[in-house]
Amino acid sequence: MDKTKLKRIFSIVLILAGAILLILELASPAKNYYLQAIGIVCLMTGLFIVNTSVSSKSEEIDPALSKVSEEEE
Repeated sequence: MDKTKLKRIFSIVLILAGAILLILELASPAKNYYLQAIGIVCLMTGLFIVNTSVSSKSEEIDPALSKVSEEEE
């Protein structure tokens, strides 16, 4: 299995686990703050992994923007 595919699957599992934990804790009458904290950590870690693998739009250089930056120099 490819490393990026495995990373994507792992991040999706973390996001889903965190979301499920948080939804279950919101619905339950007795709050368990440890499960809420674990849910938030799982959710944020999964989102961080997804966010680091997304490429930036600034890598695609727009010809109009490069022309403006050349005029400023």
